[in-house]
Parts: sequence; C-alpha cells; structure tokens
Amino acid sequence: ISLSKQRPIEIILYADRALLSEDQYTNVAIKLKDAKNYNFFSSKYEEVIEGSIEKLKEVYPNFYFSTLKTNQSYAKYSSDVKIVEAIALIFPLFFILVTILVSIASMTKIVEDQRRQIGTLTSLGYGKFKIIFKYVLYAVIASAVGTVVGIALGVYFIPAIVYNAYKTIYNLPEFTIQYYFDYTSVIAAVMIASVVLVTIGSISARLKEKPTELLRVKTPKPGKKILLERIGFIWKGLKFKYKSTFRNIFRYKRNLFLSIIGVMGSTALLLAGFGIKDSVDLAGKYQYEEMLNYNIEISVNENKQILEFRNYKKLYVSANNAEYNKDYISAIIFSDNEKANDFIKFKNVDGTEFEFTSDSFVITKSFADKHNLNVGDEIKVNINNKEYELTITNIQEYYFGNYMFIGIDDINDGFKINKIYIKDSLSEQEQNELKEKLKEYEFISKVSFKDDMKYSYLKTSESMNSIIVVLVLSASALAIIIYYNLTIINIHTRKREIATLKVLGYQEVEVSGYVFREMFIISIFAIILGLLLGKILHSFIISQIVVDGILLVNNIRVFSYLYSTVLAFSFLGLVYLLTLPETRRIDMVEALKSYE
Repeated sequence: ISLSKQRPIEIILYADRALLSEDQYTNVAIKLKDAKNYNFFSSKYEEVIEGSIEKLKEVYPNFYFSTLKTNQSYAKYSSDVKIVEAIALIFPLFFILVTILVSIASMTKIVEDQRRQIGTLTSLGYGKFKIIFKYVLYAVIASAVGTVVGIALGVYFIPAIVYNAYKTIYNLPEFTIQYYFDYTSVIAAVMIASVVLVTIGSISARLKEKPTELLRVKTPKPGKKILLERIGFIWKGLKFKYKSTFRNIFRYKRNLFLSIIGVMGSTALLLAGFGIKDSVDLAGKYQYEEMLNYNIEISVNENKQILEFRNYKKLYVSANNAEYNKDYISAIIFSDNEKANDFIKFKNVDGTEFEFTSDSFVITKSFADKHNLNVGDEIKVNINNKEYELTITNIQEYYFGNYMFIGIDDINDGFKINKIYIKDSLSEQEQNELKEKLKEYEFISKVSFKDDMKYSYLKTSESMNSIIVVLVLSASALAIIIYYNLTIINIHTRKREIATLKVLGYQEVEVSGYVFREMFIISIFAIILGLLLGKILHSFIISQIVVDGILLVNNIRVFSYLYSTVLAFSFLGLVYLLTLPETRRIDMVEALKSYE
C-alpha cells in the first residue's frame, strides 16, 4: 500500500537513509496478517484486502492506496499471462477436434485395408467380439502411446519454451514442472475413447457384410450426377480430367468432409496464431506512433521555466489521482484544451476522430468496459478528495493505461501543473544531450522519452514470438499430417482407377494429377473457409483477454492472411512430393486382378 501522487511505480530504487538530510517518507508498505491465511488468487483474499483498505481510508483520507496486484510490474506480467491463458483456452479444443478427425480417417483406412483379414476370421468361425477386441486393442495401444508422448511434450517441453520466453524480460524463479492429473486424465480419456469408438464403429460396419463380400475388394462407389453438370455451358467446356475430378470430389463425401474440416481447422489455427502477434504489435504501433504525438513527458515538482524548452512545442498538464467506484484512475487536465489535440489524437472506439474541447470528459475504453460505462452516463468522480459529477462525452480508444481526460473549465482551476509534454523531432544524440541537461533541474522528478517507452514495449512483445512459433509449428505439423493421411486414403481408395489410367497409357504426371487435383480444389475452398474461421477465432481469443488498462487491437494484418495461405499450400506441395512414390508403386496387374 503506497502513498503517491504520481503513476504506479515501475522501478523502485532503495537508498541508504544516511544519504537523506532529513526524515522524508513518501511510501508506506503494510503487511496484513489475515491475508496469509488465504490463497493469493481467491475471492476471500480480495475481500480481506478491500476491507482493510476501507478501514485505512477512514483514518488516512488523503492517502492513495494500491495493492500488490495493481503494481505496474505485476499488472504487466498479468497481462502477458492473460494472453497465454486465452490461447490455452481455445487452441487445445481446436487441436483435439482436428486430431479426432485425423484419427477417424486413419482408423477407417486401417479397417478398410483389413477387409480380407476380417472376412477370413469370420469365415474361420471367430466371434464378432474377438474380432472387434483385436482391433480395439491395437487402437488403444497406438492412441495410448501417442497420448503419453503428447502429454510429455505438453507438460515439459511447451511450458518450458513459454517460461523461458518470459524469463528474458521478467525476473522469474527457476522453472518447475506442475503436473495436473485431472486435466491430463480427461485429455487422455477423450483421445483414446474417440479412437476406440471410431474403431468399433468401423469394424461393426464391416462385420455386417457377408464373409464372401469381405474377401473381395470393395467395389468403388458409382458416380452420380452433380450440381455442376446441370449448368450446361460450364460443364460442356470442361475437359474430361476436370469432369472426373469434380465427380470424384462429391463421390466420396466422407473424405470430402474430413478434408474440408481438417484443412480449414489447421488454416484457422495458423491465422489465429499470426493474428495474436499482430494484435500485440499493432497496439504498440497505434499507441506510440499514431495516438501519442508528443516525444517527451516530463514530471515536475514545480511549474518553473525550463530554458531548454523555449523553442519547443509544449503542453502543460496536471495529472491527478482520481477514484471511481473504489477504482483508481489518472485524471488528466490540460492547460490548453484546444492545443491538446496536437499532442494526443483523440479517437472514438468506432475509429472516428473527435476534437477535445472545454466541454469534453473522456474516459479510456478499458476503464469504460470494466465499469460498464457508456457515452452520456453521469458519474461521480473523486479527484484529490473533492467529488465531481461529470457526464461522459466520449470513450477514447487507448491501449495502455486507464485515464480520464477532463476539459471542463468549471473544475480545471486550482489543479497543480506537474507534467509537461514536449513535441519535437529529436535524434538519439539530441535526446541523450537533453537528458544530461535536464539533470541540472532539481524540480524535475522524471523524464520519459516516447522512443524509450516504445522500445520497452517492443522488447516485451518479443516474448510472444516463441509462443507464436510453437503455435504455428503445431498447426503446421497438424496440417501436414492431415494432408498426408487424407492423400494416402485417396490413393488407396483409387488403386483400381489409377491402375486403369496407367494401362490406358497415361503419363505419371497425369496419373498423380488425377488424385492431387481433387485435394488442391478442396484445399482452395477449405483454406478460404479456414481464413474466415481464423478471423472469428482470433476475435474470440482477443475478447477473452481482459486485462485492466490493456486494450489489444482486434485486427489482423494482410500479410498474416498471406502467410497462412502460402503455408497451407506449401504443406500441400510437400505432401504431394512425399506421396508421389505411392502412385508410382501401384502394380497395374495386381490392382486389376484383385477383383477377379
């Protein structure tokens, strides 16, 4: 709990008391004995802290109280953790869904490949239970091994990457492994159960067929007339290979569905990963490059003339601690309301700019959302122990910090000037020289350069890079697995057709194109849907990141859409190269005689 008339402290320097000429105290730290009995994150802990603050306010009404959680360093770390929490809430659900679809495709293919063996076992008199148990046991062992490896990566490897990323900017203790048995048990149960259920369903469907049918290769599905055929002028203009491609796409509806869902899901995850990074970066860009037009912020104890600033554009400001609904916020009052528009770009939440005038009372969006405030609301604000009734005229799109900007002339008199905004273009050398000169003024308590604040934010946002890399690599691996599995299934399903094309004299490129052309067309539509879903997913994640005083930009750069699309098609090309030998290895005689 501290007494301060300035912003929350970010860096604290401790000096020897012997260096002070007299006893001067500006901060008081209090440790409550009742608080140690409760979890730091529990509601009961909050009740104890809030109750103690209320009692202290009665005795010390002029004090400004802040808790450990409102400390700027803690709040900054908390905001970073919130981003990871939002990602951890959404991404695993998508990964599980897409992984289940891959499992469905893989196990269905395995069962289809084992048709003859199932028919043989049935003919030999094996019961349905024994046959099902054989394949279920295989599914359990395979999925259990994969689940154990996945849990090991999730518990040890990925948390270590995230932790080390934040350790570069925060002073954190040594990394320790926390194993959550309930979470991992549920995940393992869901993954294994999904594979087992798919296996049982596939085997049961095969066991309904007669043994004589199972011993023969399954007859390909007959082609049906598709919607495109009814559009005569388009259909007639297509070559045979494209006509067969479109017919085959809709002939195997299960493969079509799995392909669309799989590619769409992985593309959405890619875009959401890039989009989160964009939201963090754009918040800093908008704040420091577009919104704050001044270059230097100087905190002063007295409003005295500074000779070095006589040729600079400057704005005198009074920054005060204000309280609304038991929440503290900085109240900013300008010496010249009209001039303030040159130093800060005022913008509504819908993106439209507005002019700050002597009738304005503006609050930032983060504060408005926290207290459910809207334009036109009349609120009571306590500023320096004096209560004011003010009507909100605008809600400012402000990305870091909670502020209220007051331009109303009736209350602006009597507030002490304690900040100066300087607007001028200075080189790095000129900034360093100015810093040295300003040290000569005893009444200057702090000098902040916008470039330094921007650099500090960029260093902080760089910690997101490792997290985004993990997300992108995971989504990429998932996309490759999906493409590979579905392509292999496609090839095995079409063995007889591919062999027929080879017998008819088609070249290898034409034969491979018969299969991959379908995947390419499906991927185009799936990637478009994935980009749309990725935008929705990104918006949802950003909406879940609720941090006091932090507003992330709900926007994705065009390049992120481009990166996601290029990566998706690159994975398709990679899978094409990996599976090309599969079509070449098909034996024409063996594939065609298998029906006889």
